[in-house]
Amino acid sequence: MAKHHELYGLLGQYHVLKHGKIEQSVEIERNAFLQFIYECNALEHNQLSRVEVENVVRQGIGNVTQDNHQELEVVGLYEAMKYIQQLVTERIDLNEEIVKELHSIFYFGASEDFKGQYRRDYITIPHARNFPPVRHISYYMNKLFEEYKEMDAIDVIERVALFHLKFENIHPFEDGNGQVGRLIINYQLMRAGYPMISIKPEDKKTYTKAFEQYNEELDSTPMVDLIAKAVKDQLKAWIKSLK
Repeated sequence: MAKHHELYGLLGQYHVLKHGKIEQSVEIERNAFLQFIYECNALEHNQLSRVEVENVVRQGIGNVTQDNHQELEVVGLYEAMKYIQQLVTERIDLNEEIVKELHSIFYFGASEDFKGQYRRDYITIPHARNFPPVRHISYYMNKLFEEYKEMDAIDVIERVALFHLKFENIHPFEDGNGQVGRLIINYQLMRAGYPMISIKPEDKKTYTKAFEQYNEELDSTPMVDLIAKAVKDQLKAWIKSLK
């Protein structure tokens, strides 16, 4: 696969502009943060609008009741993204315990035997390839992280896309795999110096087909292209705002 040289150039432009306009860049990244929460949950049929998402975040965790599932998802993603930002600042690399912690934070109101725990039951997942039995989830997750370390030398976007494809095919948790998987994408990108991104609801069909192509032909190109485009679009938008 071709390296993403255009992204490297855009990334360099953004960091140069960012250092000259700190306050503006903070606001840009805050808006991207909220947009991610809105779009990530919208992919999983959360019906809250962008404005409603911002209102829930502004009101804070103390004002969300346990019977409002959609608002809980917003607060959970918000807290999980704050956790990611902290880890990126501390330059901590992704590991299995962090993945479990992301799930636990996202489901902050759930029972202790659910949040951060791998699933114990069989579930049907569309487009999954070689779906692992429950008893083998830990083995597959360990294998995934071994492969991730071995991919250290390849292009960042390709590495992120491959991890996402394989993680979602393992589907380690009972629920929330989509949100956790996309949190991981942002963790990996931000750890490498890239901006946070969203997979937009209008791209859901392309996103689903990317999984299908990988599962049918082991071709990760569609997912690589989707993530690369999201990064490029985000960088171009941020650069335009700062100029």
